[in-house]
Amino acid sequence: MFGEGLGIRAAKKDTIIFNVELKFVKNDIDDFSIGKKIKAVLGDKKYLFISHIELEIPYKLYHSSDKDIEDAVYLWGIFKDKVDLNILNRFMKKLNVDGKKYGIGIW
Repeated sequence: MFGEGLGIRAAKKDTIIFNVELKFVKNDIDDFSIGKKIKAVLGDKKYLFISHIELEIPYKLYHSSDKDIEDAVYLWGIFKDKVDLNILNRFMKKLNVDGKKYGIGIW
């Protein structure tokens, strides 16, 4: 799968949550996600890297399943006072999504 540039999702056997997806950089959105990654500290000497909320929210709206939209609304509710609205709107435009009907973003 790696040789073909495919993403890989892994989880503990017989579970769905928590899981991790590994993928290659394929475009400028992936490049932003990797280049501007955020270090999330989980404990003493334990951490993982995550992408910016400003990218995650539009990405969830782009996929548009009920679960993805629910996730986007949830993330917005938690981080709306902390997000960089310029970056959020840049990715919303790039992915051609609109959060208005869900109360996400600026108008």
